[in-house]
Amino acid sequence: MKAGIPINQITAVTGFSGAGKTSLILDSLVPAIKAQSKKEALPKQIKSFNSSINNVVSVDASPIGKSTRSTVATYTSIMDNLRKLFARQELAKKRHYTASWFSYNNKQGACPTCGGTGIMTLDIQFLPDMEQTCSTCHGDRFDKKIEDVKWNGMSIVDVLNLDVNEALPIFKKVPKIEQELKLLKEVGLDYLHLGESTPTLSGGEAQRLKLVTHLSHKQNDTLFVFDEPTIGLHPLDVKTLTEVMQKLIDQGATIITITHDMNLMVNADYLLDLGPRGGENGGQIVAQGRPGDLIKDPQSLTTKYLAEYWQQFE
Repeated sequence: MKAGIPINQITAVTGFSGAGKTSLILDSLVPAIKAQSKKEALPKQIKSFNSSINNVVSVDASPIGKSTRSTVATYTSIMDNLRKLFARQELAKKRHYTASWFSYNNKQGACPTCGGTGIMTLDIQFLPDMEQTCSTCHGDRFDKKIEDVKWNGMSIVDVLNLDVNEALPIFKKVPKIEQELKLLKEVGLDYLHLGESTPTLSGGEAQRLKLVTHLSHKQNDTLFVFDEPTIGLHPLDVKTLTEVMQKLIDQGATIITITHDMNLMVNADYLLDLGPRGGENGGQIVAQGRPGDLIKDPQSLTTKYLAEYWQQFE
């Protein structure tokens, strides 16, 4: 049986652990798409392949960045636009502060004590390193002279201390920044501060933040692959994730989610179930089609469990 994956829909790839889900999607389909886009030879296990998809985006819940220098503002385009905005102010021009001065990653704008990290690390012999807030900038990261430059009565430090909801009305006349703020709100991250460190975000928050940059333009030739995206997520986070997936579909994207989550399965447009078991007893397509049709006549263990799960809502 050939595996069919519909374009511009959400496909849930299911089955026992070891049934071949990763082999089919991550080890076969994804390399085939990449090979086709580069006009290279297909992987040996692929006999033929033809698709309008040319790009693949893998989305997981791993932390964003390892450095505390990475923040919500720097991960999006918000920080770049803020730097340009503050560099256009009269005092900045008078002092010859270019956009680079409004970055704590550059020597000109960074706090001279902590170098723009906002913290000081103490190396104590025989004990783990100890971190404390920088006594000069008090965690604000910037050289104090940078805070002299104001836009609408606020310094760049003041702006980075705003959460998304607070920032939205303030930047309603700055389209480039407002657009990014609206996208953050759409993916349910409106409570995050712009200067919030990304390595501290939860898995669900990191997953959604990674998708923000993809929501601003069409994704007709892009496949998004989610590998077990709901592990460790609260049910409300799962609900938010499915809403974000739908926004990607609205942008023309195609989505595959490798999952054991019944909630994701019933919300998918199409289901591809591998089995019948795992290991040597896996690797076959035991059911495929629309979840609503499969639960009417369950032909695999997954669809039987799915039918029982669906009965709770009838």
